[in-house]
Amino acid sequence: MKAIIAVVALGVLFLCAEALPGQSADSTTLRPTDVVVVINRDTHYDGTYRAYGISRVCGKLDYMMPHRANSFVVEFPDDELNLAVRSLSFDADTLSAGGNTASFLLTVAVRTPSGGTPPAFVVRAKQPTYKEPGTAMRTKAAGRDSLAVQGIATSGTKVDVKVTVVCHPKL
Repeated sequence: MKAIIAVVALGVLFLCAEALPGQSADSTTLRPTDVVVVINRDTHYDGTYRAYGISRVCGKLDYMMPHRANSFVVEFPDDELNLAVRSLSFDADTLSAGGNTASFLLTVAVRTPSGGTPPAFVVRAKQPTYKEPGTAMRTKAAGRDSLAVQGIATSGTKVDVKVTVVCHPKL
């Protein structure tokens, strides 16, 4: 009986150790990430917004669905406050390294130099009814995943949105 309890206790300790923040063996989570967002043709928020932090996810996120076997997802930042790029979410069902796609969803929210936080800019390139076209290209080299996205966000007017993301290997 003591042997069973010891085995169960070791199993619980192993599971707890695997769940510790920052200790994940998953190479897609908690990666150091550089983000540059350029907004053009918006009368109030034109500019370049830069941030560096830890991305919650940067890589393949297939949700165990066959059509997402070559997916690419970025969720930034994980937990940092007061960054010039408040949040960035990119999702493409298919975007392998060295490839490009015109089917993705991009949402990016910025913080102006004066501290203002305008509504997020959204490019729904995978939903043609919104007429928000765009392109995304992914490269991979030296353990880094790089993403270059450009598209048109509509919020009454058409706004050009360009995003560059570089996810570095975990430290």
